[in-house]
Amino acid sequence: MRLAPRFRMAAVSHVGRRKNNEDFHRVLLLEVPQGHLVLLAVADGMGGLEAGEWASKAAIEALSEAVRAYGEQLRSGRPVVGLSRVMEKAFSLAERRVQKAAQELGARGVGTTLTAFLYADWLKEGVVGHIGDSRAYLLKGGRPVRLTEDHSWVAERLKEGVLTPKEAERHPYRHVLTRALGLPEARFDLIPVRLAPGEGLLLATDGLYGAVPETEWHLGKDLQADLEALLSEALRRGGDDNVTAVALRLDG
Repeated sequence: MRLAPRFRMAAVSHVGRRKNNEDFHRVLLLEVPQGHLVLLAVADGMGGLEAGEWASKAAIEALSEAVRAYGEQLRSGRPVVGLSRVMEKAFSLAERRVQKAAQELGARGVGTTLTAFLYADWLKEGVVGHIGDSRAYLLKGGRPVRLTEDHSWVAERLKEGVLTPKEAERHPYRHVLTRALGLPEARFDLIPVRLAPGEGLLLATDGLYGAVPETEWHLGKDLQADLEALLSEALRRGGDDNVTAVALRLDG
């Protein structure tokens, strides 16, 4: 008899005060002979008008396609690669799809962030893929521990010591990305992650952490309710950007 997944998942997304929601997200659960394969992903598109929406959707759909293909390999019993290699192939496919979307739209500056978590419950491990300034956090005791570095002009100046954290918060270039799918620099990061019982992963676009500081976050037993509370707080504080977050937590 197949056991039910021993984890919980949640997702929220809101347009905020923008005209379009250029964020796109995905929570995908696949049942395979070994157990369950989970994909969490968020993408924040850029390019103006509907171009950002096209880019973020193209990236997420490509990512999902690659993970579903991996699931089919697991079901068929064919030799398969590790999770990091799956994520590498998925991000490469997403980059090609974003470039194609930009060509079809005939628009310049089209691109998207992409932060994703692929988790295999039978291994109790996963991998984060990341490019841009959407973020991934490890949840320990309900509190977020940041795993990713922003690929942005301001983040690079912070690392160099040119800017202080306070200066970076309101710097006019804080949204300027140095790496993203669709930009000339599309190099992505891969971060292996092992989860212990009670721990989890949270992925969020800048509309959330830009409005509600990470130090104020706490996700308890009800992941969905807590994400909705964070979303409401972000909107209450202005909601000047699209807000999207997805999360997973192993049962304790």
